[in-house]
Amino acid sequence: MAITILVLKLSKFIYFIILFVIVGRCTGDPELWFNDDMATHIGHAIYGPGEIGADNFYDLYFYIHITAILPVTLFIYVMTMKLIKKLRKK
Repeated sequence: MAITILVLKLSKFIYFIILFVIVGRCTGDPELWFNDDMATHIGHAIYGPGEIGADNFYDLYFYIHITAILPVTLFIYVMTMKLIKKLRKK
């Protein structure tokens, strides 16, 4: 019984990671779909004016990408888990 619960939790975790990677690959680079001026404003707010450089921009775009992907992935994950639960009850 405990092993089946562990396997189910592990499979859900692996499904979430795979879904996260797929959504991340489908959205593309944030440099293409995120405004540079907005990234500059966010960079100034996080790092301070005059402290934002190329490395900080790459970090900032990474954080923006993760922040944009996470809600989409969570939505898809929750909806598929609800669908699976509904189909199993039938």
